[in-house]
Amino acid sequence: MATINKDKLIEELIERFGDDILRICYLYTKDYSQAEDLFQEVFIKVYKNIDSFNNQCEVSTWVTRIAINTCKDYLKSAWIKRNILFWSVEEGEKNTNTENEVLNDIEKDYILSSVLNLPSKYREVIYFYYYKDLKTKEIAAVLKLKESVVRSRLMRAREILKKELKEGLAYEE
Repeated sequence: MATINKDKLIEELIERFGDDILRICYLYTKDYSQAEDLFQEVFIKVYKNIDSFNNQCEVSTWVTRIAINTCKDYLKSAWIKRNILFWSVEEGEKNTNTENEVLNDIEKDYILSSVLNLPSKYREVIYFYYYKDLKTKEIAAVLKLKESVVRSRLMRAREILKKELKEGLAYEE
């Protein structure tokens, strides 16, 4: 594959899948600047390995798999284990026009925080199911798991979130 075509292809892949890959990186790292770094690393890997892509799966699945593996490798690294003690969810701008809007923003932040606090095996299935609208069969293909494992993790994640949200959002009563 000629370099110019390879460059153009990478640009197209970034345009098509960039937002999703950045979200996946953030889902794993919970740190926007680190997610951006991993995003770049993912597309460097895609660039280096594009010639080995063999069309056995969708391009989106292949790129997503590279992103997941890159994030998992990052999280396993000795540096991250030594240097990252805690994390915080970046707060979006709050709209304080009315009490209901403030409560809704707090609720959304709490839900996001609860999802991000899930163990990664549950967090990733929640992300793909609810945020990417993938079916359990598609999630199984992306994560290279059995569909029954995906369904089980999804059910367990829902149970954890239900318990957490029921306790945490009790202010409404």
